[in-house]
Amino acid sequence: MTFAQRKSGSTNRILEFVTMAPKYYTGAFLKFKAAKGLAKKLKHITMAGSRIAPSQTNKNDSDFQLRIDAGEMIGTKLNVYLQVNAQATGTLFKEWLRKKGTHANLATAVFDTAAQDEEEEKNRVLEELEAKGAEVLANL
Repeated sequence: MTFAQRKSGSTNRILEFVTMAPKYYTGAFLKFKAAKGLAKKLKHITMAGSRIAPSQTNKNDSDFQLRIDAGEMIGTKLNVYLQVNAQATGTLFKEWLRKKGTHANLATAVFDTAAQDEEEEKNRVLEELEAKGAEVLANL
């Protein structure tokens, strides 16, 4: 069961958005999920505000249109933020940027750095970010 399926209320609209989501949204998450070393990067991040993925280049920023930034570490839990890049060209992303700016969090999740299986934890966090971001964009 996915995070979106566990949510009550507007679950159907969110799931519909995820299944019908623009390619630029789903494409970014396919790239995040395929990124090598992302779990290790999440586990060993040391500074709040630093970029986790993708690495900061103009090409990555325009290709992904989204980024994952590190937040505060509380014990073994790392807050993780999904944000829209300034170079985003997707219609919904441009609307988000116009309303909220580049440093607003589209979604948040918590990565457990003490998790037994860091790949599984990474996948859980990405799924949660994707579902929460979809919920926000579906209600934009």
